[in-house]
Amino acid sequence: MTLLAKQNAIHIEQLRKSYSEPSVGDVHYIIKDVDLVIKGGEFFILLGPSGCGKSTLLNMIAGFVSKSGGNLRVNDVEVNKPGRDRAVVFQQADSSLFPWLTVRQNVEFGLRMKKTPKEEQRLISDRYIRLVGLTGHEEKFPKELSGGMKQRVQLARVLANDPAILLMDEPFGALDAMTRRTMQKELVNIWRETHKTVIFVTHDIQEALLLGERIGIMSVGPSSNITDIYDNSLSYPRDVASQQFYNLYNTIQGHFEE
Repeated sequence: MTLLAKQNAIHIEQLRKSYSEPSVGDVHYIIKDVDLVIKGGEFFILLGPSGCGKSTLLNMIAGFVSKSGGNLRVNDVEVNKPGRDRAVVFQQADSSLFPWLTVRQNVEFGLRMKKTPKEEQRLISDRYIRLVGLTGHEEKFPKELSGGMKQRVQLARVLANDPAILLMDEPFGALDAMTRRTMQKELVNIWRETHKTVIFVTHDIQEALLLGERIGIMSVGPSSNITDIYDNSLSYPRDVASQQFYNLYNTIQGHFEE
C-alpha cells in the first residue's frame, strides 16, 4: 500500500452493532462481523437495500454511533467519538444549514468557530463556493435556494473545514433526476481535485457505478455484513450507455436478484 493509500485509511475488523430486546433479553444485531479496508483517497460505495445497516455503519465510522464489538480504526487510531478528520454530508441539507445565514456565512461557519482570520475565511469560502458551482449566489439565504443548491452549500461547508474523509449518506436521494446527475458529476470532479477519502451510501446501482472505485454490497438485515466487493475500473466520466457499464450493472443486479 502506497503512502497516500495508508494516510486516512479505514480498517474495520469483525465490527458489530447490536441492541437488546428488554422483555426477553435477546441480542439483535444490526450489523455483524463486518470486515473492510478502505484505502486513503479511495471513493468507496456502500450499496444495499433500505434498512440493511448502511447508515449505521457510516455513523459508526463518523463516531456518532458506538460499536458493540470488533475494531474500527482511522489512521490506525481506534474510533470512539467524532473527529475533525471525518465529516458527514446528509441527505437533507435543510437540517444542517442555518436558515438565518447566507450561503457564504454558512460555508464560513466552521472557519469562524476555529477563529480562522477573516481574510483566510474569504479565500477558502471563495474556493469552495466556486468548486460547487455557486458563484454569484453568495448572499442568498437557504430559503432562496433550490434543493440541489442547498446540497451544494452543505458540501461546500464540509469541504471548507478540510476533513480528510467525507462520509456521504445518500446525499442526492431527495433530488430530481437531472439535478442528481449534475451533482454526481460535480462530486467526482471535487474528489479528483481534493484527493479525499469518500465513503458514499446509496441503494441505487447506477449511482454506485457512476461514482465509486469499489462497491461493497451489504446483505439484507438484520445481522447485515458486506458480502461482496466489486472493483469498478471504468474511466471517468462514466458512460451509462457503454457496454462495460451495462455488463457491470447486470452483474451487480444479478447479485441482488439472487
